[in-house]
Amino acid sequence: MQKKPFSPKNSFFVTMWLVFHMVIILAFVLSFVFGKELNIDSDLFHMLPTSTLGPAMGEADERLSDATAQNVFILVSHEEFESAKATAEDVYSQLKDNPFLTSLSLYAGDNAIASIEDFVHDYRWNLLDDDSIQELSAADGPQMFAENAISKAYGSFTLTPLSYLDEDPFLLDENSVTSYFAALQDAGTAMTAKDGVLASEYEGKWYVMIRGTLSKEGSAIASKDNGITSIYKVCEPLEKDGIRFVYSGTAFHSHKSSTSAVSEIGIISAISLSIVVLILLLVFRSGLPLIASVVSIFVSVGTGFAATHLVYGGLHILTLILGTSLIGSCIDYSLHFFVNWKANQALSSGAEVRKYLFKGLTLSLVSTEICYFILLFAPFDLLKQMGVFSMTGIMSSFLSVICIYPLFKLPKENKRKISIIKYYRHSNLAQKKNFTLIVSCICIIVTGIIIAVHHKNVRIHNDMYKLYTMEGRLKEDNDIAAEVTQYNPKGWFIIHGKTEEELLQTEEYVCQKLREIGRGKAGGGFLATSRFIPSIAHQKKSRDAAKKLLELAPEQYLMLGYEEGEDLDLEGIFDSSENDYLLPDCKLPESVASIVKMLWLGQIQGEYYSVVMPVTNMADEEYTKIAAERKDTVTYENKMKDLVLDLII
Repeated sequence: MQKKPFSPKNSFFVTMWLVFHMVIILAFVLSFVFGKELNIDSDLFHMLPTSTLGPAMGEADERLSDATAQNVFILVSHEEFESAKATAEDVYSQLKDNPFLTSLSLYAGDNAIASIEDFVHDYRWNLLDDDSIQELSAADGPQMFAENAISKAYGSFTLTPLSYLDEDPFLLDENSVTSYFAALQDAGTAMTAKDGVLASEYEGKWYVMIRGTLSKEGSAIASKDNGITSIYKVCEPLEKDGIRFVYSGTAFHSHKSSTSAVSEIGIISAISLSIVVLILLLVFRSGLPLIASVVSIFVSVGTGFAATHLVYGGLHILTLILGTSLIGSCIDYSLHFFVNWKANQALSSGAEVRKYLFKGLTLSLVSTEICYFILLFAPFDLLKQMGVFSMTGIMSSFLSVICIYPLFKLPKENKRKISIIKYYRHSNLAQKKNFTLIVSCICIIVTGIIIAVHHKNVRIHNDMYKLYTMEGRLKEDNDIAAEVTQYNPKGWFIIHGKTEEELLQTEEYVCQKLREIGRGKAGGGFLATSRFIPSIAHQKKSRDAAKKLLELAPEQYLMLGYEEGEDLDLEGIFDSSENDYLLPDCKLPESVASIVKMLWLGQIQGEYYSVVMPVTNMADEEYTKIAAERKDTVTYENKMKDLVLDLII
């Protein structure tokens, strides 16, 4: 006679199941009430190990990834420049007010140039480059500098207007603007201003660049509506009559990988669930095992998702893909229960089935949980997420089997048999022990022979470059963009200091070393905050050097056509700017601010961090040598290459 489903013992197990699941689900729901947002990530770099140099460096890595991941570039190409420009303007007009884009730029017009000129003029005394400072430090340097200024003023071309000559007779603006534009050229790579836009000619085609930054919502992955889908929606209908779009930026790859991942999840889940349904229908010919098993799978996956999101504030899309292995564990536990529930006539209630299976299922659970627990000590956040996801999901499945399934009423006595398993009883199975052993041995031998024959093709891959392989249109676009823009950074220096000033001085050291190894070689360009905002120490050197020009001011004004006795107090202007130092938090021109925002990581756990980024690449050995000379404050990272080496070692 079957025991009552809700006996005290069964009630205890049900309570245990409810407490486990309700604690996780309620905590997950409350996290959204208190401001957390759903976060499913597919960024390639976010699935790699964080820095082993400490939590601060790991946070610096994350800030850099976030700063660069939302940048997108669209190159519009055509054999005729006017056609490429017209199409780019059409795309720009359709996207400029798109809510998924926080910024979009096409034009390199006079306003951007004028804003830089005005900004530089205010700090002209502080922005002399190293060569100019060295020149002014020589005995006859100030005189030669002054004469060169006269030549430029009476020459046919200067970058800066001559309207400030009364305040800047030595054309310090010209010197500083030239340095700024050189730095901007590295940021803008091989693209140059043509007819008001950034363009470049490559292999007989013109390429016009549109630059944009995605909003947080616009960079959302695995979504039908985001910044990338908006770009494709606008661009794809225009790709005709010789127009070709080239898409560049991490966001395009994240979109593709997340879209593929969602598709894979759907396919894997559909196939797995279809097989589960087929097995359950064939074996049990009853709807209860099917419904219970499918519900258990969804509860386990949902619980694993909630727990992982709670612990890590989100989860990577690959965690969901690999987490579909939970389906196998869920159905395994369910099959153990329902086989005995259906056909083991020695057991007269669900509670007895639980008691019969409890030791075996518990041992299975413990061994599996230990394996996944070890993943929590891996350097990969992705593996840690998989560990939490799988541990929680498998525990949920186990609890469903031992807590909920025993509540199900057993079938009637005449239906407690499984047609497909004619010899279920232990006595019959024991008779086939030798047969099972023989079959197992044959399988092992066949597997060994296959491995021996094909041993050359057996590989254990640890190449992280193959975690995401560019292919098709995006690979072609990536190659074209690298050739057209000559912008292909693969590594960077992360620099830190106790103060902003110390950080900027260290940056300047690294920049000087990069200039030295880059002279006479392709690929010497680099981006750095200190190219736009020098250290105060450098600014003081600049002012000291510029001060040597003041005694030449009367003669300089006469050479420029000013009359003697005019009210021109250059020394007073210089003295009035004595404390006007350029600092990292100052308001920069928009074209400069967007670059500095990416490079200047700010304060992290009590110290300041920034990035110096070579825009094209020479041998990594050159860069690691620079970092080794200041190893306490400078780290060079080629994240993918370093990771591969770590795995090999």
